Amino acid sequence: MLWTAIKGFFRGLWRILTAVSKGISILLPIVLVAYLIGMVMIGFNAGQPEPMPEKAALLVNPAGVLVEDRTPLEPLEAFLQGESGEVLLPHLIKAITEAASDDRIPVLVMDLQRLAGPSVTQALEIKTAIDTFKASGKPVVATGDFYDQGHYLLASQADTVLLHPEGGINLYGFAVYKSYVRELLENVKITMNVFRVGENKSAVEPFLRDTMSDSEREVIGRWMGTLWATYSELVESGRGLESGWLQTFLTEFPDRLEIAGGDQPQLMLDSGLVDKLLNRDGQERLLADLVGATDEEDRYQSVGFQNYLRVVASEDRDGSEDNKDSESTADDAVIAVIPIEGEMVPGESAQGFAGADTVVEQLEQAAQLEGIAGLVLRINSPGGSVFASEVMRQKILAIKDTGLPVVVSMGTVAASGGYYIAADADEIWAHKATITGSIGVFAAFPTIEKLYDWAGITVDGVATTDLSSAVRFDTGVNKAGRRIINSVIANVYRDFVGLVAHGRGLTYDEVNDVADGVVWSGADAKDIGLVDSLGGLDAAIAAAATLAEVDDYTVRRVGVPLSLEQLFIEQVAKEFGAVRTPRVSAVERWLSQLAQPLRLIDSLQDPRNIYVRCMECAGRL
Repeated sequence: MLWTAIKGFFRGLWRILTAVSKGISILLPIVLVAYLIGMVMIGFNAGQPEPMPEKAALLVNPAGVLVEDRTPLEPLEAFLQGESGEVLLPHLIKAITEAASDDRIPVLVMDLQRLAGPSVTQALEIKTAIDTFKASGKPVVATGDFYDQGHYLLASQADTVLLHPEGGINLYGFAVYKSYVRELLENVKITMNVFRVGENKSAVEPFLRDTMSDSEREVIGRWMGTLWATYSELVESGRGLESGWLQTFLTEFPDRLEIAGGDQPQLMLDSGLVDKLLNRDGQERLLADLVGATDEEDRYQSVGFQNYLRVVASEDRDGSEDNKDSESTADDAVIAVIPIEGEMVPGESAQGFAGADTVVEQLEQAAQLEGIAGLVLRINSPGGSVFASEVMRQKILAIKDTGLPVVVSMGTVAASGGYYIAADADEIWAHKATITGSIGVFAAFPTIEKLYDWAGITVDGVATTDLSSAVRFDTGVNKAGRRIINSVIANVYRDFVGLVAHGRGLTYDEVNDVADGVVWSGADAKDIGLVDSLGGLDAAIAAAATLAEVDDYTVRRVGVPLSLEQLFIEQVAKEFGAVRTPRVSAVERWLSQLAQPLRLIDSLQDPRNIYVRCMECAGRL
């Protein structure tokens, strides 16, 4: 009886497990298919514009990094990026400009707390659009709990700046500090083999010195002073303050804060940097009164700038509104804009890297556009691989030889390799706060022969020629190796100076006098002949049209195409809120400081290990 009961129990258990297994095998595919269908519907719906209210504020609330061109990502990267990825600067500018003449948009609201940056030059580009909006007679309001220095640069251009009573503004100026590792390398018995042309090619100073050299201190102080002067001028003009006020305010800030009893928000209000201290409910009420409309949640009615662009694009396709693009015809001339952004490397572009093969492909696409009349290279790069820079430059020269005018628009940084590819352009435009120049060449790599000596390890062997052991990780660089490397980088430097002289219509000596690895601001670069004119992208586009002798033209951006898969996954990630972190943790801030050196290591891909790169410039991007 007991055995029968046991068999019956296990037989019943087996039947239950079998039924569960069959149920799972049938239900799981159904659930997965339903889930995928749901994701497709969500992605499709998220990509469609939401209905435009009759009256709504344009909400400029970018989350992520402002870029000139989006980067193709792997599916997992695209999903994890969520809402904190890349934001196209041209899209943000276009949304503000379009809204200026849209009667449905009575107010522009800027909420910048999730924006990384912007740089001074990016702020200058956005300021032009904000000025257009303000010229229409509509108010601009900046709202937030906290403003970082970059955020406040844009916020200061608003008519009204709102701050939370427990919030703050981080104003501190600019600084460049480097870690000098000469003694560390000696202690760990590692030899950093450094070869350079240009005494001010400061990229290698941290390996050779314990402190910043006087010449480097002077160079950095000059271009950083221009950057800070531009920042201060923008803030002071935006807030109606006297010239020099901001510098005095920061100098006296500890004293002023003590007098204010440590109440920083009240100090900012009393000093005129903000207009009102309001909590979130108070800010909501003020904005609702300005807009004159609220949504179903009784919040001020708003439309995000990205959705607004989709609405405008949809209306243009429907022919409900006329604009310059809709009126253009196939016979219109085309000015193509090609963004070149990030460290220059051989191969394909990736996030933070401008791949030579990708850029060449974009240049070829632009040159083959129907009606193409001129090209504008929008450069945001500290340089990188000599090989990659030369590949890009040769394609630019080939396009110029066809008779197409080529104009360069420098963004935040166009230095070293960034200037290398710009030098042959018909015209070079830069902002006064652009970082450029840095005409110099270096090579640097470690060897561990001292570590071997310290550990008692000897290296011996047989070689067919002296050159086979000229450069070795374990024995270092011998005399022949040093002569070879010095000859190669000296030749690259001569070529660099020579091509700049030819492109700029200067003598070799004139360029050599301002080269030597020195970094210049855009304003100084114009004074010494490295830049033709000061102005933004729109001015460079107009210059290209003038060179092409065309009055009516359309502007086409030729960037890296994003796959439908990436766009779909990004939309799904945003809908699900894959990454929604308006606050950055202390750990994330600490880890972000490692991003730059890690990206530098990843960018060292030149086949000859020779670079035209501005080290201190990269952090300004």
